[in-house]
Amino acid sequence: MLPIYYINLANRRDRRAFMENQFSRLQLSGTRIEAVTPADISAEDIDRFCNPLRPSFLRRNELACTLSHERCWQSMLDSGAERALVFEDDVRLASALPAFLKAVSQVDAELIRIDALGGTIRVYPPHAEAGGIRLRKFRSTPIGAAGYVISASAARKLLGDPDLRHRPVDLALYDPFDGPGARISRVLTDPALCQQVGELDQKVGQSNIVADGITHIYAQRHPLRHRASKLRTGIRRGLRNAVDHFAQQKLGLERRLIPMATEN
Repeated sequence: MLPIYYINLANRRDRRAFMENQFSRLQLSGTRIEAVTPADISAEDIDRFCNPLRPSFLRRNELACTLSHERCWQSMLDSGAERALVFEDDVRLASALPAFLKAVSQVDAELIRIDALGGTIRVYPPHAEAGGIRLRKFRSTPIGAAGYVISASAARKLLGDPDLRHRPVDLALYDPFDGPGARISRVLTDPALCQQVGELDQKVGQSNIVADGITHIYAQRHPLRHRASKLRTGIRRGLRNAVDHFAQQKLGLERRLIPMATEN
């Protein structure tokens, strides 16, 4: 069985127990990875990547999240494993997960999204199956990185990529057009095999690492320039997505909601 990592703060024993209880129920074993907090980020990195005086910047909690995921990827590489399953510590696991993991070596993709979080996304018709779970290639940038299987080859491409310091980790992972995501072969499971609990469990779903609330000073000082830049970016991406969607429809691309697997 491939290694399983979950990101967890030392003071969130409740979340640790939440994940460990699920692993025990499913006869799986997970390794805890200490979560990075904004306090762990160096002053140099805060100035380079989280500086509100710049035209764009990452929130400190967003960079901390990325660094936590990178710890999982590095642990996988250090272990010599070819793949690993990475979780955040607030996800509900489907009972179908163990059967899928036994068959995951059959999946020809560097990154397998198993998370149900997000709205409709653009997917192709199922092209393969593993452990009774359909697999689809996708062409959207779904929100969230709460559960995925990553290969060593993908981790090597991701680690050290500058895009991971300028965008939240889910955007870097799943963007089909830009950054490292565009260089990684990616599929998703249909149905999904995990789901962030969010409002389903307010105690577990409430994170200790929240947005810092720092004001984007650059946007305040240069409002017209900032708005014009965002408008240009929005128009460019909107046109690109529309043209791409039209071009890919001949291959069966459609918008679909990926549900969580139903329990037996």
